[in-house]
Amino acid sequence: MPSALDRLLASPALRLLRAPELPTACSTATRCCRPVTVRRHYGDDRKRPSKREGRRWEYQQKAIVNREHVLQSLGSEDAPAKHLFENAVIRVAKPADAAAQWAQWAVTLAQHERLNGPLGVRRVWNEGQMRGYRLPTDETPDAEFLWGTFIKHHLLVLKVIEHAARLLHETGKTYPRLYDLVMSYWLPRRPEQALKFHHLLLVKLGLKKLPLQALARSGRSTFKSPAYEALMDMYRNSNERDLYDDVVPVLIERGDLAMARRWHALCTFRNDVPSESVASHPIVQMFTVETSTMSKTDLHFDTISTSTKPMRVTARYNQELMRRLLGRDTAPVRFEDSFCARMFATRTFPPASIIQGLAMVGVNEIGPQAVLTMAARTKPVGELPRRFEELRAAGIALQGCVFSLALEKFAMEQKWHLVRSMIDSDQHPDVFGEADVQRRLLEYYLDKEDYVQAQRTLAILTLFHNDSSQASWNLLLQVYIKRTGPQHVMEVLRDMRTRRVMLTLESILAIKALLPRRQIGRKPTQRGKFDDLRFVARVFMTILENGMCAISPLSWREIIRRFGMLGRFRELRRLMLWLLCWYAPRGSLQFAGLPKSPFLVSALQKMRAAHPERNHYFHFPAMVLQRDNPLHPIRQLFKPSFQQALIIWGFKAGLLPNAPLERSLFGSTLAKKHYRRRLLQRRVLSRLDWSIGLRTLVQLRDLGVYVHHHTVLKALQAQFVVMFGRGRSNKKENRVMEVVNTLPYARYVHEANKIWGSPLLLEPQHFGKGVLYNDIWHPRLRRKINRRTSISPGVILGPNWRVRISEDDDESGGKAAEKDLLEQLEKHFAKQAKAMHPGMQTGSDKSSSEGTRLKK
Repeated sequence: MPSALDRLLASPALRLLRAPELPTACSTATRCCRPVTVRRHYGDDRKRPSKREGRRWEYQQKAIVNREHVLQSLGSEDAPAKHLFENAVIRVAKPADAAAQWAQWAVTLAQHERLNGPLGVRRVWNEGQMRGYRLPTDETPDAEFLWGTFIKHHLLVLKVIEHAARLLHETGKTYPRLYDLVMSYWLPRRPEQALKFHHLLLVKLGLKKLPLQALARSGRSTFKSPAYEALMDMYRNSNERDLYDDVVPVLIERGDLAMARRWHALCTFRNDVPSESVASHPIVQMFTVETSTMSKTDLHFDTISTSTKPMRVTARYNQELMRRLLGRDTAPVRFEDSFCARMFATRTFPPASIIQGLAMVGVNEIGPQAVLTMAARTKPVGELPRRFEELRAAGIALQGCVFSLALEKFAMEQKWHLVRSMIDSDQHPDVFGEADVQRRLLEYYLDKEDYVQAQRTLAILTLFHNDSSQASWNLLLQVYIKRTGPQHVMEVLRDMRTRRVMLTLESILAIKALLPRRQIGRKPTQRGKFDDLRFVARVFMTILENGMCAISPLSWREIIRRFGMLGRFRELRRLMLWLLCWYAPRGSLQFAGLPKSPFLVSALQKMRAAHPERNHYFHFPAMVLQRDNPLHPIRQLFKPSFQQALIIWGFKAGLLPNAPLERSLFGSTLAKKHYRRRLLQRRVLSRLDWSIGLRTLVQLRDLGVYVHHHTVLKALQAQFVVMFGRGRSNKKENRVMEVVNTLPYARYVHEANKIWGSPLLLEPQHFGKGVLYNDIWHPRLRRKINRRTSISPGVILGPNWRVRISEDDDESGGKAAEKDLLEQLEKHFAKQAKAMHPGMQTGSDKSSSEGTRLKK
């Protein structure tokens, strides 16, 4: 007898509530278990007779033997035992009516799927195959339930497909929705396995029409990137042309622009155009403009690319030349390259006759030596494009090598100086394909000032780029940086700006490589008298002001870190304010009060036109706050770790005796060592205060940078532990600051709270005044206090710990002499604007002229 829980779950009402998607035939089994009469025993001491006990023991022995046979039969997957059905494990009848048979089979399958899960589904399938049952081929609810349940078992999918193929071979019919059921279940879960099932269904069932559109619509909320990859492979080799509206807009809404661009390219290549409503989308219009400049072959080559960022590859390289470099699509038929070269070298027959002769004998490809000899025999050189046309007309292709493709391209573009240079060169044709050798040759030619061969080498190295001019200039800049350092950087950048050439990421990394390598946690070293750090910073600022490259805020992190580690705090503050004014989104109210550089608008227009993708800082939405999105450009510039380091660098700049005073800001003469004392005596140069880092951070906070008080508190506590704690630091700088410090801890706390504007730390004079001040933090207190009955505050805080600091701190000479950097930056931007437009008056000039007029 089944248990009470099984009887309850097998009731018709609960089965209908549990599986509402089952067909109506599954609800016909109203009696799943035998009715059991409940017997109640009211006596407590009633005993059964001995015969009853014997019968029960005999029944148990038979049940044990029967259970062992059942378990043995269940262990076999493909050949269940015959008595499996006799013992009511699976009851499947075979009525004469086929519809009743499918209904009864659906009822049995639903029951055993609920009771035993996938194992029950396998049992029903194995027994049905043993008895020779065939799944229905009509579109009924029972058929959909049977096929859809069996294909959900990973071990039965192949068997179900084989069963469908056998039905198609025997009866000429199969279940029409089998492909839809298999793909809709397995594609969101296991895309690679679904792709195998797709090819198997095509081979076994010979499908011509695939329901890919319905599949894409049903998977809008469940498909992920691997599923769309597999769907792309299915769509590429199918006859469908109606997936654009159901795939590309969905990917755009998800933010997966790379996948959306690949789908757009594939659909465009297959003439699957979007509808009017979808075509009006801005991103779709951007894709359409991008693909309008490329041929269909380029689009097809891009769609079969396995790169995760196909747009970057397409935008940089010529896909047609890349495809030709890989070789022919058909098997080549050619003579030996040297033999063809000797044929072209004979003066008995002209090159046109030799081409016809090669075509007559079935040659369809020639090598680079033959191409070189043919070009050398062609007189004048202007006839060389005709030779390539004759080769193409005769069906003879050029072997996939750099020399042949470059010579043909230069001849077709009528760059005769490059053609003559390649023909007259003493290099073997195979050497032109070795990039490392060509780079070394380029450096050699530049050292020897052989600009003709250097230009040819540049053209060879940038042959496969869509914009060869841009690639050549960037490569030239990288070579100059590697060979001569910063000597020719500004000259090349000036020429690139004149020709409106954009810098690539490789060029930015090459400029950044001018900085010497730095070990993590150590100060950078400086090479002689040349200030490489200031040079790289100014070069980056020049690039941004001229709109030559979209330098990410992350690229400034190492530069800012080096300024702080070297103690060059004045330059660091100027750079931070300039970066804040440049990278701050101007559409938000929090940065509305910042001064604006006169180059900002024009540079951002150039950047947005060159980079329409939405993953750059100048496309960041202005209404998004820094605390809401970690990709905010200001948050990337001034992350919490940098804010803490700024406070620590301020302590070092104010307390260390050998802290640099940055005399290099006054010129090369005053930067000499013997002018240090004279500048300090005349107060031209002054030492910084320990609070310079905290004051700078507060100034950034007031200008709109998000600064959390816990970040500041953590940095202050770490520095106070170093200066006033019980232990001893392993760093020499920390030990020196501890020795030279003359201010008490209470003075630091009072000034830090005053600068911040609200209490960061409780002042020690409040200790012991009440319950609110019992949890005071002090660097001398341990986090884990030993068990002691009492502790004297005087031992911890000193004899004058009750004295309250009420007087205001006097401003040091350095603070009084230092001007507001923001006002200096505004004046600098005004001078730049006046230099750009001499006739325009700035705000300060207008105000002064109006004041003079009013006085008069």
